[in-house]
Amino acid sequence: MSLILNLETSTKNCSVSIAKNGICLTSIEECSKEYFHSEKLHTFIQYATSISGIHLKDLKSVCVSKGPGSYTSLRIGASAARGLCCALNIPLLSVDTLTVMSYKINIKKGFLIPMIHAKSDFFYTSLFNKLKKRLIPIRIKKLDDDFFKSISEYKKVHFIIGNISSLKKKKFITEKRKLLYKTPSAMDMSLISYKKFCEKKFDDIEKFIPFYL
Repeated sequence: MSLILNLETSTKNCSVSIAKNGICLTSIEECSKEYFHSEKLHTFIQYATSISGIHLKDLKSVCVSKGPGSYTSLRIGASAARGLCCALNIPLLSVDTLTVMSYKINIKKGFLIPMIHAKSDFFYTSLFNKLKKRLIPIRIKKLDDDFFKSISEYKKVHFIIGNISSLKKKKFITEKRKLLYKTPSAMDMSLISYKKFCEKKFDDIEKFIPFYL
């Protein structure tokens, strides 16, 4: 039995889940207007363990979303994950935020482009095919005509919007572009973290830092 605590803090959504063998048992999250992760993350962890009737010592691993995203909130998530792993003597797992956003989006054909706003007109993005295979590494791009020209070769593009303002969303709308809205959530990390645990793809607890790009 593999009980894994998943933490997602890359955006304003503070999210915690506990999964058993890849199936989410409990999920607690709150998406605020501000970043309140330092105040709420540990409380959410306590709620999740209490609701699920699981003691922290029962956990086999902690998986944290490593980014990209907000620098401060990623550090809070990483610090909590490392602290728990050290205290409980269990391995650390991590997964990038854009993979989390894409994992449960199913399409019959076309491509997935998950996006998280960085600052101004810049955002973090990548490209996945319908099988969730990453085709382009995570990068930071400016939302302009050059960006749309660079992806014009891909037909049936599905944008997964994480935290981009409503004003910028208007730039995406065309007949060939589909908009999906998916805030990064620890609930969607359940199967990913379980597979990584089974494959023993652990991170070095002492050297681990978030992916700031």
